[in-house]
Amino acid sequence: MEESQKQNLVNEELSLIDAGKVQQLLTNFKECLERSEPKLTKGKERLSRLYKYIQRFSNCINYNQFISNGLPIGSGEIESAHRYIPQKRLKIPGATWHPDNINPMLGLLILQVNNWWSDFWQLKTQGSKIPA
Repeated sequence: MEESQKQNLVNEELSLIDAGKVQQLLTNFKECLERSEPKLTKGKERLSRLYKYIQRFSNCINYNQFISNGLPIGSGEIESAHRYIPQKRLKIPGATWHPDNINPMLGLLILQVNNWWSDFWQLKTQGSKIPA
């Protein structure tokens, strides 16, 4: 199979994600892994890793649902935001962080940045269970 044919096949399969058919993509990958030769080739190993990754994060790539809820699906906003939100706080000159404290501190910072601070504390003081 020529390189352009391989690329077209990959693009066709990955377009299932955009179409909201992640489970179909996983089924196709699984069938491909099961019918290929038992020997672990580099391509089969890569497909297996991709299959496991998409399976693990399948709830995070439901793009149609995100778009219908008015949420962005591009990674640019997130890639840009990490420089201004967590890094700005974590990289204060002279600051050191214990690994156990980083995630809780960033969680509070995200509450503040998203203007959820008062909502969080209102729920917390009412004894309501805080959504994860």
